[in-house]
Amino acid sequence: MVTDKKYQHLISWNYTGTSFVVCNIAEFAREVLPAHFKHNNFSSFVRQLNMYGFHKVNKSPRGHRTVAENQVWEFSHQKFIRGRPDLLEEIKRKSMESETLRRETSDLHSHLAVMQVAQSDMIQQISHLQENFAEVMRELAETKRRQSMQQQLLKTLIGFMQTQNAQVLPPELNMDGIDAKSEPERPSIYITNADAS
Repeated sequence: MVTDKKYQHLISWNYTGTSFVVCNIAEFAREVLPAHFKHNNFSSFVRQLNMYGFHKVNKSPRGHRTVAENQVWEFSHQKFIRGRPDLLEEIKRKSMESETLRRETSDLHSHLAVMQVAQSDMIQQISHLQENFAEVMRELAETKRRQSMQQQLLKTLIGFMQTQNAQVLPPELNMDGIDAKSEPERPSIYITNADAS
């Protein structure tokens, strides 16, 4: 296509032979594309070039627009060089594996971000649980301490009251009575004289 002299006014090599130039894209799409492709759509032609690794050389200032007849498009590929047909075999269509890998990588990054958020939430919940557990243990230790103090105070009070007057203590607080009750009551023994009869 580039070397066809019939279309040199529409497509040709640049001066250095490292890229090719398309002029008057409307006429190019109408006259050249149908002779080599099953369409006459210039946008589709550009997409196909991109699929094979060609890049547009942008010479127009950004935002500059011209009519289709005056537009000049230039494309280059490191393996598409004038006088080097031996390099054409190395120009291959971009594999779908690359696109699939790119999408999978993007999905992996998304999943990783979600997992990081979930992990952060889980760590925060574990931290709250640890704080709650520590608070419960502190309350339990305080309860045991108070219970021990109350038991000691009760023993001291009972001992003091016993030394003052054991008789006035109620049975449930009289430790001597408790100890006495714990021993079994022995039966009375009577000794009689046989001569008394």
